[in-house]
Amino acid sequence: MIGTLLSSKKSDSKSGLRPVNIRTDLAQLADLIELAFRDTMDDNGRAAIREWRTMSSMGTLLGFLGRFNELALGIGSGYVWLEDNRIVGNVSIYPARWSRQVGKAWLIANVSVHPDYQRRGIARQLMQASLDMIRGKGGQQAILQVDYDNDAALNLYDNMGFIRERAFTTWSRSAILSSPLAHDIDNTFITHPRRSDWQAEYALAQSQRPNMKGGIGWLKPVHQGLFQPSILDSILRSLSFNSTERLIIRADDSQQIAATLWIEKGVTMISTRLVLMVDSKHFVPYAEILLNSALRRFRTTSMMIEHPHDDEQATDLLKRYRFRPQRTLWHMRTEL
Repeated sequence: MIGTLLSSKKSDSKSGLRPVNIRTDLAQLADLIELAFRDTMDDNGRAAIREWRTMSSMGTLLGFLGRFNELALGIGSGYVWLEDNRIVGNVSIYPARWSRQVGKAWLIANVSVHPDYQRRGIARQLMQASLDMIRGKGGQQAILQVDYDNDAALNLYDNMGFIRERAFTTWSRSAILSSPLAHDIDNTFITHPRRSDWQAEYALAQSQRPNMKGGIGWLKPVHQGLFQPSILDSILRSLSFNSTERLIIRADDSQQIAATLWIEKGVTMISTRLVLMVDSKHFVPYAEILLNSALRRFRTTSMMIEHPHDDEQATDLLKRYRFRPQRTLWHMRTEL
């Protein structure tokens, strides 16, 4: 693979920075990104690499398809770094597509440099070009993810003004595991929220997952539209063939919500995804009641949850219910 990466046709390209040319660069970029992230790449990442390789063989048709394929749009708006007409560095830039309530943000991804060309300042120049481009497009924020223990990358982003908002761990639970025993607390505590409950659920999210600490998760800042979607948003969600069921437990004051669990399912989703938010005063036993109920209901389904790494109570609970940690990432942000 390395040999393939370091061999390319001669062209008029010079060493240094240039924008991605999606019609000519995609195969080399797939090799570079696979090499750079091979130790941490998940199934979705490997699927994306396979898709890039398939698209790279489409020739002139790729330029047309790239206008409509989100993966191609992102990688096509980034930059590469060349040495001796070989691609040895890359950065991809995507619009975050956040609600207008949150602001205009861009996502920086796939920052990678071939091992033979590291420690030459290439990553810094790729990042600086990305930030300049985002400013030029009127972006207000740039966001990225980086592995929790990638000290070299963290130091670079720290020095460039990024703030470590919060680290999140992705946990998974296999569908072949037995379902847990019924919890000894009556499940009548659990109910579905009423339409009028959106403000109480929104207040819970704001208190437990403030945006400057990562929000609800990656690309999920807390905003009103998540809890009171517009008619158009509701229609678009229904057309996506994905659905979200919300379970809540009310506090002693029935106007407040102490805990909520979102169960997200869809035909394109490999695993059922969970989002758990619980008032710290009620974490025990409400978090366990909700999780226990969901696992018993969906006993033949694999589960995935992205949760703050620093939540020790949730970590203990997930381990007890046989979830396994997959990857921990820092969420980072800079204002532009």
